[in-house]
Amino acid sequence: MGCKVLCTSVALLAYLMFFGHVRAECTQPSFASRNVVLSNHLSTQNFTNGSTVTFECVIGHKPVDSKASRSVTCEGNQWTSLELSCTRKSCGSLADFSHGRYDMTGNLFGDTAKPVCDKGYMLAGKETTRTCRDQGWDGRDPLCESVKCSAPPAIENGQLVDEPLESYNYLEAVSYRCNKGINLIGASTLHCSEDGTFKPDPPKCFDGCPTPIIPNAKRIGGKSPPYKLGNFIEYQCGDGYRLEGDGYIVCKANGWSPEPPQCIALPTPPTTTTTPVTSTTPKPSERTAPWVVALIVVIVLIAVGVIICLIVKRKRSKHLYSDKVATDNQEDRL
Repeated sequence: MGCKVLCTSVALLAYLMFFGHVRAECTQPSFASRNVVLSNHLSTQNFTNGSTVTFECVIGHKPVDSKASRSVTCEGNQWTSLELSCTRKSCGSLADFSHGRYDMTGNLFGDTAKPVCDKGYMLAGKETTRTCRDQGWDGRDPLCESVKCSAPPAIENGQLVDEPLESYNYLEAVSYRCNKGINLIGASTLHCSEDGTFKPDPPKCFDGCPTPIIPNAKRIGGKSPPYKLGNFIEYQCGDGYRLEGDGYIVCKANGWSPEPPQCIALPTPPTTTTTPVTSTTPKPSERTAPWVVALIVVIVLIAVGVIICLIVKRKRSKHLYSDKVATDNQEDRL
C-alpha cells in the first residue's frame, strides 16, 4: 500500500515537471505597431521561461523616450510589456537656395522636397527631388540659371520685324510681319517665357484658300478666285445631281468652312416601253398665232359692215326710184 502511494506520487511529480516545462515557453515576440524590430536575428521561434530579448527602432526612426527599456522577458508563456516606442526621424527644414526654394511634403523620414526656381530662372540639368533619409536629406541644392530663349522659328510668307539674335532673356519680345498682301493670323508679338520658349505660338501668314474643284457644280454667288480671308462662295448642282453638304462656304484661317460640298448623281428612273399615240392636236408650230386670228376677225367685221351698208344704200335707192315713178304717173294723169 505504501509503495503504491509512493509510485503514484513520483509519476505525478514527473508529469507536472515535464508538462509544466512545455507550457513555460514563449513564441517569438513582435511589436510592429511600435516601429521596432529585434536587435539580433533569432533563428529560434520558442523561448524558455525567463528568456530576455532586446528591440531597436526601425530605420529612419528614433525612440520617443530615450530612457525607455528596450527589453522584454518571457514569464511563463507570455512576454512582459515593451516600453520602447519609435517615431520618424526629422531631417529639419531645407533653406531656400539661390533664385529658388523647395516645395516640401514635410521634414520627417520619407518626406520629399522638390526644387522650384524663381520666375525668370530655370533648373540647370535634370530636376532632382530630395528625400529625407535615415542620415538626413539626400542630394544637394540645385542651381537655378537665368532663363534664355533661343532664336524664334521662321514662318512661311513672313519674317521677324528685327534681325534675330542668338538668344533672348526672360520676357524679351519679338514681332512678326507678313509679306505684302498676305493676312497675319495669330499674335504678332511673342515673349520669352519661363520654360525657355517663346509664347504664344508663332503666327501664320495666310495667303488664301485654294479654289475648290466640285464636279457638276456651278458658282451662283461669291467672287472668282483668288480667294482671300473672309471671301465666300455659294454653289448649286446641275440638273440630275443633288447637293450634299453646305452650298455656302467661307474662306477662314484654317481653310474653307465648312468643307466644300459635293454633287451626287440622282438615281436614273427605270425606262418603260410605250406605244406612240397619234394626236390630232396641231403642234405649237402649226397653231395659228393669236394676232392672226384677231386680224381675221377684224377683216370679217369690216366686210360685214360694208355689205350691210351696200344693202341699205341699195334699198334706199330703190325706194326713191319707186317714189319718182309714182310721181311721174300722177303728173301724166293731170
